[in-house]
Amino acid sequence: MMRLLLFIFWGFLFNETVLAQEGSVGVNADRRKLALSQKDDSSTAKILVRLSNAYRRNNYDSALFYGRKALLLSKKIGYANGETGAEITLEFSLRETGNLAEALNLQLDLLDKARLFKDIYLVGIELNSIGNTYLEMGDPKTALEYYRRSRNIFLPMPDNAGPHILRKYWLSGYYKRNEASNMGNAFEKMNQLDSALRYETAMYLDKNFPDDNMPELLSRLGALKLKLGKDKEAMQLFRKGIKLSFHQNTANDAAIIYYQMAVLFNQRNKADSSLYYAHRSFYTARSIALAKVALDVSLLIADLFHKSAKLDSAYAYQRIAIEYKDVLFGADKFRQIQLVLSQEEQRQQKLLQAREAQKNLYWIIGGGAILVFVLIILLLVWRNNQVQTRQTRLLSIQKTQITAQRDEIKITLENLHKTQTQLIQSEKMASLAELTAGVAHEIQNPLNFVNNFAEVSVELLDEMQTELKSGDKDEAISIAEDIKQNLEKIRHHGRRADGIVKGMLQHSRPSSNTKEPTDINKLADEYLRLAYHGLRAKDKNFNCELITNFDEKLPAVKVVPQDIGRVLLNMFTNAFYATEQKLKKSGPAYKPAVEVRTSLIANVAEIRVRDNGSGIPQHIKKKIMQPFFTTKPTGEGTGMGLSLSYDIVVKGHGGTIEVDSSEGSYTEFVIRLPIITTESDKLTP
Repeated sequence: MMRLLLFIFWGFLFNETVLAQEGSVGVNADRRKLALSQKDDSSTAKILVRLSNAYRRNNYDSALFYGRKALLLSKKIGYANGETGAEITLEFSLRETGNLAEALNLQLDLLDKARLFKDIYLVGIELNSIGNTYLEMGDPKTALEYYRRSRNIFLPMPDNAGPHILRKYWLSGYYKRNEASNMGNAFEKMNQLDSALRYETAMYLDKNFPDDNMPELLSRLGALKLKLGKDKEAMQLFRKGIKLSFHQNTANDAAIIYYQMAVLFNQRNKADSSLYYAHRSFYTARSIALAKVALDVSLLIADLFHKSAKLDSAYAYQRIAIEYKDVLFGADKFRQIQLVLSQEEQRQQKLLQAREAQKNLYWIIGGGAILVFVLIILLLVWRNNQVQTRQTRLLSIQKTQITAQRDEIKITLENLHKTQTQLIQSEKMASLAELTAGVAHEIQNPLNFVNNFAEVSVELLDEMQTELKSGDKDEAISIAEDIKQNLEKIRHHGRRADGIVKGMLQHSRPSSNTKEPTDINKLADEYLRLAYHGLRAKDKNFNCELITNFDEKLPAVKVVPQDIGRVLLNMFTNAFYATEQKLKKSGPAYKPAVEVRTSLIANVAEIRVRDNGSGIPQHIKKKIMQPFFTTKPTGEGTGMGLSLSYDIVVKGHGGTIEVDSSEGSYTEFVIRLPIITTESDKLTP
């Protein structure tokens, strides 16, 4: 049955022929088929439903005529598909022509069918239709509730869920947008203009909003702009809506928008323009039997004629308005609506009573099940008590054993913490020793320059004294210039030595955990050379090619310089160690090389340290960041260097550290540090 309803939905409601323009090939073809049809069969019913749908926005008399014929014929021949299809197409036209009671009856009947056969798509559609009817009855609050229930069905679905309709839309995408616009309309009726404007504007900007509903959306959005006093924007939207209504052949939208334009011109005190558009609205509404618009515009025309002292015309349109009011809001119509609402309330009460009865039945069944369950539990508890008595003694023994084991583990853990602290300190001291050796070697160069230039300057002073005694002032001045240049070079290399010493002191000083804007390129270059000279201080025969590729566009990174310096020193020391070990195995043919590369990638500073050393075996690559794990011989490594580096980069700076290696070929460490961070400037100790 669910497939039956889906077939109806496809075949009747959203077939491309359904919304074809009057006079088009599709409508004419259906008319010819109807004229040639001689039997009361299902094919005739299908044609009648398609014709009813084809006229449902541009000729309500024709839409109702073909819809009622389709419904009578389907009931006569027992054609369930045709009966449901006719109800679907009739409900729209009945509501638009003011037959609200009959429309609501059909909608409630279709909603029951959809729920019975679990057709979730039709449930959503009928909730929308019922909301539209309540809006016409002047109850926007109830209408809004139905719109929300409908939208909640379609909103979680992807846009392409359900049947494919109207060439480029799927049912779910179509209705979730249609409901959003309807909710905006309900908010506008409740005078909640901000909410209404938010929903309608969002749909206006949505590129996937259905084309056939766009004239109606422009009408609603224009009405909102008019209420907000934005007449110019409202008129632009109305004119665009009129143009689209002709393109979509939605005469109902044209009639409404003409009326809105007439109201706008009336507010501007432009009576002639207002009367012009009011007449266009009236004739359009009357031609398609759209009584609700014809009533409103008749009252407007009567008022316009009354203001211009054309009392006969005003009286004539006043009588027309009274006739339409009787059709739409007469006593019979009011009684019919009250009857439908009363019947629906009674039906809901019966459903509630049935649910309560079913709920009570479930309570009885559940109570019996709980009683049986309790008896079983009691039996199991008695049996478990018997077992527990025997196990109590065993638990007492086990508790004693566990306590002893816990105390032993506690002592072991304390010893482990002490060992870890000692190893961390050892690693820091080893790092400091490497750095000290590098600084000693690095500082030797500027000291040599200072000494050499000082000796030369002493000799030049002796020469200058000799020249002064001999009276050769020009030569003495020339020698003085040379001495001045030497002193400048002495000062330059003195500052260089001073910088190296200050860097050493900064590194050896305990970390303040304060992040500072730091030049990563300068920091990497400094520690690369210090690490290299530190190794050279131990082994003067070791030579390695140093390759640097620094990104000059890399901005300052907010880090703790001492901590990142320790990380870099550890990386460089490991790289030189790997190349040194490979050199011992490979001989002079092997040329050690260590490369440092920095770059800016998506607001992240990246540092790559690559060596062509012995590499890391695949089976231990995942272990190298673990505390106490080392590949170095006993006494040469603590196993804490990379672990500390990982903690500093990842936990201390919110970055990442990765390793890529091929055994016997190369190893590359990649450090990434975020440049913009929401972390506090103070790291957690």
